[in-house]
Amino acid sequence: MPRASRLSESEKEDSLLAIDARNGSQSAFNRLMDKHYPAVMRYLSGHVQDIDQAYDIAQDTFVAVFRNLDRYDPQRPLLAWVFVIARNKARDHHRRRKALRWVGLDGERDDFVSDAPNPEEIASSASNLERAQGLLEALPEGLRTPLLLSVTDDLSLVQIGDIMGLSAKAVEVRIYRARKFLKEQYSE
Repeated sequence: MPRASRLSESEKEDSLLAIDARNGSQSAFNRLMDKHYPAVMRYLSGHVQDIDQAYDIAQDTFVAVFRNLDRYDPQRPLLAWVFVIARNKARDHHRRRKALRWVGLDGERDDFVSDAPNPEEIASSASNLERAQGLLEALPEGLRTPLLLSVTDDLSLVQIGDIMGLSAKAVEVRIYRARKFLKEQYSE
């Protein structure tokens, strides 16, 4: 028995709309988005701290859904596929925030009031992101590798030390130096 017969009527309708959207129907995609946007927002609101961030991630999710409709299997429930994309977008968001925190570019400063944009606004501009990427690339390999392994792969100091042939303390020092270098260079 084909999988399509296991789909509910609503899921069958979603599959047909997704096929129409894949074939260029903007109204079909808009109907899908209108139908599933609230569920995606509820899901994302539970995964991020700020409702505005949840809206941004939801928008990114539906952009990715639209761009990848050719990968959607109409024999499977569309909403499950959309939730996988939303989960991945939320994870990407958390990784970026974690990386910014590690280099000291994310977080609020309560000890002074400034008219300058907050770090999140700074990091969101394309030119500053390019600059941050350039600074990361300018790090010596011995500092960049432990920082990236720690931030992007969430490895412990011991695990990084095993990979690099260093003690956990040496890895900790290198990560500290990398963060200090990036923070100093970024603030200049």
